[in-house]
Amino acid sequence: YQPGVRLEGVGHRVAHNLIHHSPHIGILLNGNDHLIEYNEIHHVCLETGDVGAFYMGRDYSERGVEIRYNYFHETGGVGMGSMGIYLDYCASGARISGNVFFKTERAVFIGGGRDHLVENNIFVDCSPAVHIDARGVDPRPVWHNMVYETMKQRLAAMRYLDPPYIARYPALATLEKYYREGKGVPPEGNQVVRNICVRGKWLNIAKLAQGVAVGFTGNIVDEDPRFVNEAGGDFRLRPGSPALTKGFQPIPWDKIGPRE
Repeated sequence: YQPGVRLEGVGHRVAHNLIHHSPHIGILLNGNDHLIEYNEIHHVCLETGDVGAFYMGRDYSERGVEIRYNYFHETGGVGMGSMGIYLDYCASGARISGNVFFKTERAVFIGGGRDHLVENNIFVDCSPAVHIDARGVDPRPVWHNMVYETMKQRLAAMRYLDPPYIARYPALATLEKYYREGKGVPPEGNQVVRNICVRGKWLNIAKLAQGVAVGFTGNIVDEDPRFVNEAGGDFRLRPGSPALTKGFQPIPWDKIGPRE
C-alpha cells in the first residue's frame, strides 16, 4: 500500500502522470467526484496479486469518479494477478471512458458494484476486457457482512438519504429496498457501450450476476477496428473504422502522458 498516487476527499484531479515499475497499486482512491485523466500507467502490481493499477472499493457512498483518457498497459501481478481498473467490494457509480487497455489481465473489473458506465474504451489482448460479479448478493458471511455491516455503516455515516447527498447521488435511494429485504444488493445499472475489444477475451459474467440486466450496446468485438499502427503502439482509428460508424469517439491519444 505505497501507491504512486493516494487520493482522499472530494474533487481532486490526477492528470498527465507516468506511473510505472512499482510493486503495488498505481492509483489508490477514496472519496467522491475525482477525475483521473491523461495518465499512462504500466508495469505496476509487479510484486502483488489481487490488485489493480487503479483501485477503489468497499463504500457505496463513494460516487462520481471519472476515469478517462488513460493508457493502461502491460501490468503485472502474481498469484491472483492484477486488474487495470479494479472496482472492488461493490464500488459503484464510476464512469470509465476513452481509456486504452493493452495486455492487462483483467481490464475493467466490476466487483459487485452498481451504476457504472464503461464506454468508448479500447481493449487489446486483455483477459477479460470486462468482468462483472455479484458478490453483493453472495450469502457467504464474508460478503454478506461486508454489505450489511461495513458498507451500511459507511452509508449511514454520510447521511446518504438526506440532502445534499441524495440530491447529488439520487441512485443511492435504490439501496433502501435491498437493505430492507436483507437478501443482498445486486449489481444493477451497469452499462457497457461502444467499446472495442481485440483478441483476448471480451466478457466474464460470474454465475450470480448472470440474471442481472447489463446494458450492452454498440460494442465491436473481434473485428478489425483499423488502428493506425498497432505494432507501433498507435491505437488511433483510421477513417472507415467500423467502430466510428457505431458512434465511437476518437480518443485524444496525443494528450496522454506527461506534459512539458
